[in-house]
Amino acid sequence: MMENEEDDLPLGAIPVINPSIISRDTLDEGLVIVNCDTGGSFALNLTGKLIWESIDGKRGPQEITTYISRYFFDIPEKVGDDVVSLLSVLAGEGFIGYELLK
Repeated sequence: MMENEEDDLPLGAIPVINPSIISRDTLDEGLVIVNCDTGGSFALNLTGKLIWESIDGKRGPQEITTYISRYFFDIPEKVGDDVVSLLSVLAGEGFIGYELLK
């Protein structure tokens, strides 16, 4: 993760999925997401899929990290960085936005 990615997230930011996104499961337990506004797409592995599925408009990056950590036996210490990194990429490509808590 780049040093400033976490700093780019607004304080209290809760990711929300763009309603113009469609998704389909893949044969290898992943997920393909397509932005109908832009035509852009991403193929997510199982971890990315779990992150995507945890974006519910209620969980912030830390809660998402905790959520996906329950699915794996041996979690690397940098999993929180990976969550923030994926969220940053998804936001940059218009797949998610952020709701700010007051």
